[in-house]
This record gives sequence, structure tokens and C-alpha cells, in this order.
Amino acid sequence: MRGISHPRSSGLSAALAALLLGAAAGCVRVPTAEEQSKIVTRLITATANGQTLLRWETRPGLEYTVLWASRFTAAEWKPLENAIKLRGTGEPIELKIPEDPNRPRTYKLLAVPRPTSSKR
Repeated sequence: MRGISHPRSSGLSAALAALLLGAAAGCVRVPTAEEQSKIVTRLITATANGQTLLRWETRPGLEYTVLWASRFTAAEWKPLENAIKLRGTGEPIELKIPEDPNRPRTYKLLAVPRPTSSKR
């Protein structure tokens, strides 16, 4: 008896083949060590009633700076006042920023390792 010619096993064989082909095509992927070591921080923004709420999770050993630009010409990013070199503690940071509805902004987050101090 051949497994693939049996009516009951042909559906199972097809499903198994699809699973294996999907895995080979990249549907199942394990991140590399380099990808796992990258700093991944998601900046969540919500705008309502004339203000924008910015929120993100922090990691100890990192500094965060919020950058802003005009929503329609994001070629020139500027640091957001009072949101420069904020120390990561492992706790989330939340900022409320007044918005001018006639001048919409877009935001992005810059995360860099904190410089270590060395005594000479």
C-alpha cells in the first residue's frame, strides 16, 4: 500500500507537503542573533482633542530622543523640546504634546546606548 495513493492519506500528505514547502519558502523564520540584538522600540502615537500622546517602552542602558517633522515634508527632523536624551529605566515613557491642527506633525524615536563614564 502506498501512502500517497490512499484516499484518506492524500489529504494529509498534501497538507504536510504544503507545510514543508511553506517553511522552505520563508513562512517560518527564526531571527538571527544579529537581528535579536538590535534595539527595537515601538513609538505609539495617538492624537485627539488637540494633543498627541507618545508612549514607548524603555530599556535600561539606552537614551531616547523624540524627533518631529512636518507630517507632509518629513525631510528635516528636529529634536522635540524636553524629549532629548531621556534615560531608559525599563518602565514606559509617556508624553503629551499640544498639537496645532493646522500644522500636523509626525514623530519618530531615536534610541542609542548611554555613554559610559570613565574616570581618568
